[in-house]
Amino acid sequence: MESSAQVLEIHLISAQGLKRHTKNYAIVWVDPSTKLRTRIDRTGGENPTWNDKFLFKVSPNFLSGETSAVSVAIYAAGIIRDKLIGTVRILISTFLHTSPSSPMTSPAFAAFLIRSPSGEFFGTLNVGATVLNAFTGFQALNKASAIGYHELAGDNLAGKHRSANKSKATVRDVPESIPSDSPAHQSETSDSLMDQSITDVSLKQKVRKKKKKFWINLRQLHAICLSPQI
Repeated sequence: MESSAQVLEIHLISAQGLKRHTKNYAIVWVDPSTKLRTRIDRTGGENPTWNDKFLFKVSPNFLSGETSAVSVAIYAAGIIRDKLIGTVRILISTFLHTSPSSPMTSPAFAAFLIRSPSGEFFGTLNVGATVLNAFTGFQALNKASAIGYHELAGDNLAGKHRSANKSKATVRDVPESIPSDSPAHQSETSDSLMDQSITDVSLKQKVRKKKKKFWINLRQLHAICLSPQI
C-alpha cells in the first residue's frame, strides 16, 4: 500500500422503514468502479440488519475534501429482478472530522435518511465509519482499492459488485418475456392446446377399449353360467 494512502472503514449496520420490502441488501462504494455488497437480510423484513464492514483505500485529500462522499444503494432481492429501494450519500466532511496531520479518527455513528428513486425521503440507514492506521497491515489492499471483511475472512458473500449501473439481478441471464398477443406466443399456445387434445383423445380411446373388453368378458361369463350342465 502506498505510504500516503489511508484506510476508511465503513460499517453498514442496519436500516429501518423500508416500506414492505423484505430480503434486502446494500451496496457501498467510494469509486463507482468498485462496489461492495452486504449479505442479504432474510429475516428483518422492513428493518434489515447487516452489520457488515468494508475497507476502502483512500487518499488524505479525499478524507479532507468538502465534497468527498461514500455512496450507498439499498436493494430488495427479487426472484427475477432486484429492485432499487433508495440511496444515501454520506459526506465525509460532515461525518468524520479528520486533518492531514492526524487522519486517524474515533468511530463515528449516524443515521441518514434514505432517498427513493422518485426523490422522496423515507426510512433511515444506520452507518458507522472510522479511519484506520494504514500501517497496521492491510495486505489485501495492496492489490485492491476496496474489500469487505467477509473477503478478508475468505467469504465471498460481500463480493465486488459487477457493474456501476446494474443491480445484481440484471447480470443474470433472464430470458425476455413474449407478449401474449405476439405470433410466437399464439403459436406456442396453439401447439400446447393441440398436444393436450391429442393426449385427451388417446386417453379416451384407451378407456373405450378397456370398457369394451370388460363387457365382452362379462357376456362370456354370463353365457357360461347359463349354459346347461352336462
